[in-house]
Amino acid sequence: MYSVDRLKTMDVAELLDKYRTGMRNFQGVDLRGANLSQTKLCQIDFSQAVLNEADFTEANLEKAIFNRASLDLSNLTQTKLTQANFKLASLKSALLYKASLDKAQLQKADLSHAILKRGFLREANLNQAKLTSVDLSHANLIDADLSEADLAGANLAKAFLQGANLFKASLAGANLTETVLTGATMPDGRIFV
Repeated sequence: MYSVDRLKTMDVAELLDKYRTGMRNFQGVDLRGANLSQTKLCQIDFSQAVLNEADFTEANLEKAIFNRASLDLSNLTQTKLTQANFKLASLKSALLYKASLDKAQLQKADLSHAILKRGFLREANLNQAKLTSVDLSHANLIDADLSEADLAGANLAKAFLQGANLFKASLAGANLTETVLTGATMPDGRIFV
């Protein structure tokens, strides 16, 4: 997926030092397994970065850019990711428990097997996202765009999907126990009443 020559290995101290001096472009960095918990890295650009198994617990990454980045098995528990951009990113088996992803861009992102339990995804764009076997139980997806998303085997129990767009989404085997779907556009195009 990534050419080894293109990746720049960087340690956390160097990244934080450069960020403090005003640098925001960290495209293509290799920070596998880095501990960035409780850091404030708003508007940072991690496009095409390798952040697998990195720890961002309780970090502030509002408006950060993760286009085509790899965050597999990363820990984003209670991380602020409002308006962050994850287009075409890989977040397989990532832990996003109680993460704030309101208005985030997640088009075509791969979140298969990720834990988004009690997450905030109001008005998030998940168009064509891969959400197979994802845990979205108790999540807030009000007015989210899930059109053409693959939610096969997803846990949406007690999730809030009022006004969400599920047009052409796959819900095969999804758990919709006590899911709130009032005003949502269903896969067949009808509005749930």
